[in-house]
Amino acid sequence: MKNDCRAAVILLLFLISISVQTEAEVITLTPDTFSDKIKEKDTAWFVKFCVPWCKHCKNLGTLWDELGKTLEGEDEIEIGEVDCSVSKPVCTKVDIHSYPTFKLFYDGEEVAKYQGKRDVESLKAFALEEAEKAAEKALLDTNKEL
Repeated sequence: MKNDCRAAVILLLFLISISVQTEAEVITLTPDTFSDKIKEKDTAWFVKFCVPWCKHCKNLGTLWDELGKTLEGEDEIEIGEVDCSVSKPVCTKVDIHSYPTFKLFYDGEEVAKYQGKRDVESLKAFALEEAEKAAEKALLDTNKEL
């Protein structure tokens, strides 16, 4: 009986660890956190700007969370989201006029706006490619200063 309980506890702990590791890594950004987060050195932020009442935002479903899970192992890419209905100053500052809008930031600067297909693979490819370009540009700029 003790072995059965021990095995059940071990199985339960294993299942909990798997669910924690696969949880989506999407960070909600607010007026208090947005500027500091996107200025993180050597980090790209791919951010979705939405409002709850937008049918196009609703149609995304779990797409952004799935993207967060897919990119979770990437050290220099973070996935964020801004609810423009409660974070209007952020959305005004980065010139958001339609929803959803997807923008990639690097070292505090907007480097690209995504306008492609709305599927995980396309979004992932864009984020990886644009983050790499931005990192290379930042490295070149740093080397010029030396």
